[in-house]
Amino acid sequence: MSLNSEVEPLNSEVEPLNSEVEPLNSEVEPLNSEVEPLNSEVEPLNSEVEPLNSEVEPLNSEVEPLNSEVEPLNSEVEPLNSEVEPLNSELSKF
Repeated sequence: MSLNSEVEPLNSEVEPLNSEVEPLNSEVEPLNSEVEPLNSEVEPLNSEVEPLNSEVEPLNSEVEPLNSEVEPLNSEVEPLNSEVEPLNSELSKF
């Protein structure tokens, strides 16, 4: 079997796909020209943020267990807030 006989069926599969991709490329290329300048703005910011992430990640591991303690308390406090708010509005009249 010659290489051409292997490649020709593949070409017949690829050509229709190319006709689909080419219009998409024409849409993407202008977007790339918009994105590239933004990338140059973002890259320096990334270098500032990355060290901060390494500081924040350990704190997150401390906060997450506390969140699980606070969430049930919030469900207790929310109904009380609805009782207190009208009282506060009454007090503000004085």
